[in-house]
Amino acid sequence: MSEYEVVSWSCAPIEGDDQVELVIESSDGNRWEYGIPYSKSSGRYTFEEIDVIAMDFGDELAEEITDKLDKLIETLCD
Repeated sequence: MSEYEVVSWSCAPIEGDDQVELVIESSDGNRWEYGIPYSKSSGRYTFEEIDVIAMDFGDELAEEITDKLDKLIETLCD
C-alpha cells in the first residue's frame, strides 16, 4: 500500500454520456479521475484500474467503489 491515504472519493454519472466519473483525492494532494463507460442495455462496465486502486489503497476501498459503481449503474439502466 502507498504512504498516503484516500481523503475522499465519489462517483457520479456524466451528463449526456454513458459513463460514470470516479474521482479519488489522497492525503498527499493527488487527484485521480476516471471515466468508466457502461452499456445501458446490459448494465455492464469495464474498469480494469480497480486492481491498481486495490494495490494502492487496499481491497476494502476497491470493494466499496465496486459496490457503489454496481448500484449506480444499475439505477442508470432502469
